[in-house]
Amino acid sequence: MSNKNLCPICGQGQLHGRVELEESEYKGKVQKTPLYFSECDSCGSETATAEQTRRNKRVMIAFKKQVDGLLTGAEVRAIRDKLGISQAEAADAFGGGPVAFSKYENDDVMQSEAMDKLLRLADSNPEILGFVSAVRGSWEDAEWGKGKHNRCNRDIGEPFVSLNNNAEFIEWELTNEC
Repeated sequence: MSNKNLCPICGQGQLHGRVELEESEYKGKVQKTPLYFSECDSCGSETATAEQTRRNKRVMIAFKKQVDGLLTGAEVRAIRDKLGISQAEAADAFGGGPVAFSKYENDDVMQSEAMDKLLRLADSNPEILGFVSAVRGSWEDAEWGKGKHNRCNRDIGEPFVSLNNNAEFIEWELTNEC
């Protein structure tokens, strides 16, 4: 008998992984979500390992993101991949901390509504990455594989679109300064 799967309740039976669909409710929305747990073949006790607990948490966070209209972890990853940046570079540009994007992408935490909007904006207009990076003071003099760029990630003299303080789109040409 393997001690790894030994029931912590009765100490005699073996734990076997199970998955059941359970109704979950969030903000009045109900959905069947998988529930991961282990069941003892001797005493029938149900328990969850650390990994099963983590999976259950991720399922619930993904459900909450869906209800709140936030990007899923997979969508956050797709945007980051489209922008061609690592998780660390995304955190440096957009904020959220050094492991924020790992947590967003794995549905370990929900990104804020503001972060979600910023990611959607960068997805629809990748030039925003350069603007956000410049505002945060990151990646100065970066080379992006497309030739020389200034710290705003744009070719010198190329039009750049941003938002002014009134959330109106403005356009200008970049010089060596952003």
